[in-house]
Amino acid sequence: MSNRITNLGAATLESYVETRRNLLRQADELTVRIKRMEPVRTMDELNALLDLDRDRRLVMEMVASCSYVIEWLETGRRPGNRRGIERRAGYQREVPTDPASLPSASLWEEAAEPDRPTDEAGRFRLDAALRGLTERERSCYTLAHGECFSFTEIAAMLNISKSSVGTYIVRAQRKVDGNVGSPHFLVG
Repeated sequence: MSNRITNLGAATLESYVETRRNLLRQADELTVRIKRMEPVRTMDELNALLDLDRDRRLVMEMVASCSYVIEWLETGRRPGNRRGIERRAGYQREVPTDPASLPSASLWEEAAEPDRPTDEAGRFRLDAALRGLTERERSCYTLAHGECFSFTEIAAMLNISKSSVGTYIVRAQRKVDGNVGSPHFLVG
């Protein structure tokens, strides 16, 4: 197979379809040439046959790549994904955030109130609220919100069901919101 440089033009759906069509023709030609060479009698014929087979496999890989791009261009989605981003569950659309920014983002939305505590006090209340969770709730909550794992990944790590992970996180969120939202001073 000779190396030939061809200007394919713009990368459009039509150009990929045409390229795939030409590659399929080339693969068919190589298949016919391979069939004509059989049966093999000498070592030179075997080497030539192996070269043709290698070229044919390379062309078929190129066909697969073109098909992948064509599917992506036709559907507007990555091939192989069962759901587009707009149809994913809420936890799959979450954007990972820095755990240090959790208290400041959720606690002090209304900075206009003069009696709001400082960030350090808010962090103390968040730590106290996390200590008030059960071990399983704390694990699920910190893995989901602090480490940004999906429900499926958390379920696999903790060896529980995905729905249980959701339940634990909802319970933990309610407790954290209840404890962090109202100032409680812990003595001890």
